[in-house]
Amino acid sequence: MDGGAFGLLGLIHAHRGAVEYDWRTRFGLGLGDIGVEMSIHEAARLAEILLRDPSSAVAAAVQEWDHPISQEAIVLADLFDLTFLANSDPKKPKPKPHGLRPWKPMNTQQMGDTGGRSREEIVEMLQAMREGRG
Repeated sequence: MDGGAFGLLGLIHAHRGAVEYDWRTRFGLGLGDIGVEMSIHEAARLAEILLRDPSSAVAAAVQEWDHPISQEAIVLADLFDLTFLANSDPKKPKPKPHGLRPWKPMNTQQMGDTGGRSREEIVEMLQAMREGRG
């Protein structure tokens, strides 16, 4: 978040509920306490920290995630996916990522059609194109 106090005001305007929730649960203060119990500069610094913390409601709201998630949960989901993939039948389609993550999966659609060609055939075709033979 850039802009210090103005950035904080923009964050509150865009995601007031998430900011209120984190302020109450993490700091034991309401937004009305900014400028009274804590300076606006301290509040802006705390908001920057919340934005980098995936377990905060603020970070989840800004990233448009379904819910906050701890860094440990992200690691566990990655380990689950890797373990499941390593123990899956390579002849079957790859398993979908664990649904624990709050973000939408990236588009992993394969580009192009190999037409049933082997990797070696495709490499040969690319080399021929590079050399002007194809």
